[in-house]
Amino acid sequence: MQPSMRLQAAGAAFLAVFLFSGLDALVKATTFGTPLAMVVFLRYAAGLIFSVGSAAAQGQLRPKRSTVRRAVGRSLAGLSCAVLFFGALKLLPLAQTVALTFTSPFFMVLISAAMIGDPVTRRSLFAAAFGFFGVVIMLAEKLSSEAGSPLGFAMALASAVAYALSMIMSRRDTAHDSVPQMILVQNLINAAVALPFAVYWYQPVPSETLVMFLAIGALGTGGNYAITWAYKHAPATLLGPFEFTALIWAVTFGMLFFAEIPSLHTLVGAAIIIGACLAVVQPAAPRRATDNARP
Repeated sequence: MQPSMRLQAAGAAFLAVFLFSGLDALVKATTFGTPLAMVVFLRYAAGLIFSVGSAAAQGQLRPKRSTVRRAVGRSLAGLSCAVLFFGALKLLPLAQTVALTFTSPFFMVLISAAMIGDPVTRRSLFAAAFGFFGVVIMLAEKLSSEAGSPLGFAMALASAVAYALSMIMSRRDTAHDSVPQMILVQNLINAAVALPFAVYWYQPVPSETLVMFLAIGALGTGGNYAITWAYKHAPATLLGPFEFTALIWAVTFGMLFFAEIPSLHTLVGAAIIIGACLAVVQPAAPRRATDNARP
């Protein structure tokens, strides 16, 4: 892989995490007073609006049957991730939930190696471990004082596995399908599956909340485009550690919108996370022919 492509893929992954972090902040705001089933449905219904517009603008509104068939498993993995993550947010503090879902890069490395044969390098393993160490430092104070719910812990960890699986399947499917159609079909399937549950738990939604869901749809569509493009052009073992930057955005949004001042633990942990991402994106130095020569 060319160094320039590594940097472009890393930048796309970084942008996607930023957009998804904004989405998570808005989703958390909508969960107060809105049933989980409706939150999940409205998240994908709003995304469907934007993905239809994007696909139509590119003349890709009619996906093939093979595209739909491949999207089923990927969509269900993504939907499972959303349901489990939103459910965990109701049972655990936000910091604990986010920390547990940061185990996804480890699952990505294992799943990508098993499913599509991505190489598992020492650098990618070290970067994932080093980045997770930064997360532990950032959350040490909170984790030591908040026990949380066992069910919430299980849901958060399961959502990390589902997210890793959906990202690996996205990388596999980009070899056959276009990004606009992948996102369009995924939003359509997820909205259709979530609709009956939303109807069952229906309750009126204020107009300002609906506007927030439109913003969620825009962020989700943009994030899906960015992350799908990144995984199309780079292996999951390279991009996985960038998931850790979500905690940096959480700190930033907390300062801007909730007047939350980060502690020293948070700043040190953020520096470690950034270092891990910078380490993994740098191409390995080529080995010289003489390195393998016998004396």
